[in-house]
Amino acid sequence: MRGFVDLHCHFIAGIDDGARSAEEGIALLRALHSAGFDRVIATPHMRPGLFDNSRVQLTAAYEQLCAQLPNDGSIPKVDLSSEHYFDDVIFSRIMNDEALPYPGGKAVLLEFYEIDFPPMIDHRLFDLRAKKRLLPVIAHPERYRAIWKSPATLERLVDAGAAALLDAAAFAGKYGRRAKRAAEELLEMGLYHAACSDAHRPDDVLAVLEGMRVIEKRYGSEEIEFLFRDGPLALLEGQIPE
Repeated sequence: MRGFVDLHCHFIAGIDDGARSAEEGIALLRALHSAGFDRVIATPHMRPGLFDNSRVQLTAAYEQLCAQLPNDGSIPKVDLSSEHYFDDVIFSRIMNDEALPYPGGKAVLLEFYEIDFPPMIDHRLFDLRAKKRLLPVIAHPERYRAIWKSPATLERLVDAGAAALLDAAAFAGKYGRRAKRAAEELLEMGLYHAACSDAHRPDDVLAVLEGMRVIEKRYGSEEIEFLFRDGPLALLEGQIPE
């Protein structure tokens, strides 16, 4: 199968914990293309105190890499966005048009990690939708401890209008048993709207492929098409896929 869209990847060199060189970034893109991805969106971190990247810096790094990409059909089409750590600083950047939503400006990728998803998160997600017309896309919820404890937390956020993005490698056990179990449970609950690679190195694509094989074996090829093609395309339009 082809036509897959990867909404979450770290192929830009030297800007965060992703590719360490342009050559490695290109190798990562080639591996994803071989796996069926025809479009890959770079989502380097924007996380104060760890990856102090601004929109200007990320755009410059992306353009520098693009100048080195081959034009021989061996890599997917590429675009730029960011993985936004959802703290006060980044929330303000998004609201002030200083962040990097997905291409088209209709959705934005957010990461949380150890945040306990207090009620104020719901209000901020509402502000993104109501004031900025942005669909909040929650990156890899299966890796958050708060959701390990209570999958209903994600259900609450989805009911409030957010979308959830699966890291397919979780199904291959890349992040441990608890993340794998959470991914299985969330998928069974119908809470995922798309899946991604979140690949940082070329070898990461092996775990992505294994996760895709597991999903296809359990749920069929239609689920693969939904998670990796139809769902991502809907999210880029700011829509929750049916």
